[in-house]
Amino acid sequence: MEHRPLGHSGISVSALSLGSWMTYESMEEKDALAVMQAGLDAGIDFLDDARYNDRTGKAPLKTGYSEVLFGKLFRQTGRHRADVVIGNKLWFEFYPAESIETELDGSLSRIGIEYLDIVYCDVRPASLPLVEMIGTLDRLITSGKLRAWGVLNWTAESIDEAIRQANANGLRPPAAAQLAYSALTRSPVEDTAAHEAFERGVGVVASYSLLGGLLSGKYNSGAAAEGRLAGELASPRVQPLLPRIDAFLTVARELRCTPSQLAIAYCLKNPQVTSVLFGSKQVTQVRENVRALEVVGRLDDEVMGALRRL
Repeated sequence: MEHRPLGHSGISVSALSLGSWMTYESMEEKDALAVMQAGLDAGIDFLDDARYNDRTGKAPLKTGYSEVLFGKLFRQTGRHRADVVIGNKLWFEFYPAESIETELDGSLSRIGIEYLDIVYCDVRPASLPLVEMIGTLDRLITSGKLRAWGVLNWTAESIDEAIRQANANGLRPPAAAQLAYSALTRSPVEDTAAHEAFERGVGVVASYSLLGGLLSGKYNSGAAAEGRLAGELASPRVQPLLPRIDAFLTVARELRCTPSQLAIAYCLKNPQVTSVLFGSKQVTQVRENVRALEVVGRLDDEVMGALRRL
């Protein structure tokens, strides 16, 4: 497994990261454990978690049971906490009634760990001054509850402003940005403004690299009755993408790799990408995605040009 630096944080992470968004709660516990174990066995030591509201109607907590389950599964793997890098989110959902410190403490308690390696901040509330947010995160890093902080789906301009304010006040700037990025959605990651921010020590953690499953090709086969986007194939948002996805699938066939592997490899080819985040409900999917690392070297200028023309 290849490892890359997580921005300026001094943390090294696997080039692939395993997420848990809307996955483990909807699975049998043994199957969820098998997926997490398969990722760890493949060398993925960058695990992503988040608090969200229960959608099964069966969880003992209305919100945050995803974190409880994540922690339970991780302990069952038998791995040491220090052997993995764990990321989570700050949503500011209940701010200011719930402070940043309280929200973080809640996540740590539910997962059952003493610190997070990185926390990604959602777009902050208008009532929370940026420098105040950065100062609080800086203190949490000093306290040992965090090792680094990053941003979630911020604009390039917002990332740049965070770096500027952090540096001006002697505080730690963001080390990573978790951003949607794929062969068909190249902005903002490939925008010039974002490139300048990344050059200043912000690593990209690419999410949504399969474009909600579209780039796996399953919706173009005509056989996909289920899936996150199954009911949206005729929508103005999705329908125009399908011809381009057909062309993407052709490139994958020519490279003799799966479409999912090509989608992940495209993101990994970008030197500013630290890690590509994916979720999975099957061990076979984890193993297939890991082999995307073998495809990166086959993406020469000709192939990359064909993909970018899409």
